[in-house]
Amino acid sequence: LKELETSCKTKTAEWDERSKTRAEELVALADTIKVLNDDDALDLFKKTLPSAGSSFLQLSNTAAGMRARALEALRKSNRSGLGFLVLALSGKKALTQKGFEKVIKMCDNMVETLKKEQQDDDD
Repeated sequence: LKELETSCKTKTAEWDERSKTRAEELVALADTIKVLNDDDALDLFKKTLPSAGSSFLQLSNTAAGMRARALEALRKSNRSGLGFLVLALSGKKALTQKGFEKVIKMCDNMVETLKKEQQDDDD
């Protein structure tokens, strides 16, 4: 019974503390709302908003646009050893242009040769 009384007193003290904190929070919120609704705050907010004469321009950046700019910069740099980067940035487009037919044919021939060798090994 004494433990129950001690526990109740502890719970009551904790509840009183929480109630006091909650009441202080409500007072602080009321003060904040009062400050925000003040005319001085309204004037300050109006000053921070952009006027009708000024606006922001939204620019979009696509991956294709960024890739094209990077590719152009690499081509203008004339550095040796960057051919692989140019090819990587060019992607599928480079494969459809003239000049890679020989490499593609060599790769196809190599694949065919490897398939034949694998078939011979399996037999």
